[in-house]
Amino acid sequence: MAIGAMLSLCLTAGLLIFSLIFKVAGKLRLTIPLVYLLAAVVSTFITDWTTENEPLVMLGLYILIGLCVLSWIVSLVKATRRRREEKFFEEDVAWQLQRAREMGKVVDSITIGEDGTVRDAKTGEPIIK
Repeated sequence: MAIGAMLSLCLTAGLLIFSLIFKVAGKLRLTIPLVYLLAAVVSTFITDWTTENEPLVMLGLYILIGLCVLSWIVSLVKATRRRREEKFFEEDVAWQLQRAREMGKVVDSITIGEDGTVRDAKTGEPIIK
């Protein structure tokens, strides 16, 4: 009875750790390299091919990790561009609002369109042309 309980506890803890590893790998986009590594480890016990061709297996793993790093770089560049565009958008709208105040427009009578154009709320015409 105690052996069964201990086995069940170890199996549960192992599956929990395995689940956490895959969750972290998913967040870091490393799921495919992790599956590849697990397949290589399992195939080591089943066949000798993995041990005989270890440089080839490691090259495959390095290529997959390199692709993940490339994916991170692309995401970082896209996020940087998106933040830069948002900052430009906010600065442009702030400049238009400042110009509208200088022209004597009341802030309550102003709307901002999706494209960032400051418009008169009643007529819908752009204030700055």
